[in-house]
Amino acid sequence: MVSKQGRNLILVIAVGLLAGYVLSHVEVDGFPLIFLFMENSGLVYSGWVWQLVTSVFVAPAGYLGLLDVVLNSVSLLFLDRFLAAVYTPRQYYAVFLSTAVLGNVASLLNGPAVTSFGASGGIFGLLAGAVSYDYAVTGRLNTPLLTWFAVIFVYSSLGASVDWLAHVGGAASGLAVGYFIGGKRRDARTYYV
Repeated sequence: MVSKQGRNLILVIAVGLLAGYVLSHVEVDGFPLIFLFMENSGLVYSGWVWQLVTSVFVAPAGYLGLLDVVLNSVSLLFLDRFLAAVYTPRQYYAVFLSTAVLGNVASLLNGPAVTSFGASGGIFGLLAGAVSYDYAVTGRLNTPLLTWFAVIFVYSSLGASVDWLAHVGGAASGLAVGYFIGGKRRDARTYYV
């Protein structure tokens, strides 16, 4: 069973492909509008900072856009039960969005000539946050969970068209956010005698 927040994120990611399809076919002076919404590092450097957010939710028409949406949706579908047990609904959305945007900020290190899109930075943020959350609450490293995260991270960050810096940025920020959330939960369960 998929949580409401997992279902909503999957729906938004899938609708992003439809939006990308429409925006890819609408042009102003020969310029496809999709380029206003995907992250183009050079344009972000010039002040188009909204692309750090919109590129999470818009995928271009074509093979790469479809592949990105399918892989991100399937990943969320697979991970949702675990993530919904870690985060409250509000935290689930907040961790996803904040780590996705911070992943896109890290993506700027690719240089000014790179265009990217997708939600994978946020998904890695959710997963890495769950790892550090578990550590903050229990005080011990969950080796199977960490190994599982590492294998998924390495496997999905390989490939010529993968923005691995967005994955790293999302995961690194997720580690920090998850530890913070877990620390708050641990402190709430501490009893003083």
